Amino acid sequence: MEFDPEILSILEKVKQGDADASFSYAWEEGRKLFQTGRYFELHEVFEFQWKKETGGRRLLLHGWIQLAISLNKVFVKPNIRGSKMQAEKSKEKFLKLSETGELSPLGKEQNILIISYLEKLLRNFQSEESWDLKRIKELSLPEMIESGKELFSSSVFPAS
Repeated sequence: MEFDPEILSILEKVKQGDADASFSYAWEEGRKLFQTGRYFELHEVFEFQWKKETGGRRLLLHGWIQLAISLNKVFVKPNIRGSKMQAEKSKEKFLKLSETGELSPLGKEQNILIISYLEKLLRNFQSEESWDLKRIKELSLPEMIESGKELFSSSVFPAS
């Protein structure tokens, strides 16, 4: 897969430094990609960051990676089975994230909203080969808040 120079530049910056140093940048750039429907690119940016992470931060990014791939398989390259499978895996990650004890009150609230979205999405799959695409497209996509760090309790990120 070839990326445009903008994405290559983002990936290079995310690769640099440790997880704490690059998390906010990766989140900010991934959020912009999500808001413009560039789900595959979001997946790539978050994957570079995900590889550096542990604990709840790793689960958060992995959940978003799988959600982005699911959405890509709905809106960009339709694939019923693949979209459903990725949505199910994404939901598992967000459910595990809720059990870590690492989320802030805002993070808990946002996590519930994402899980709710995934449940609504999954209800529109009748089988591995059938979905209600019209209803899926009518769902309001989950929101990515501006700062991913706000999703976590203060103990998860070192003081800057």
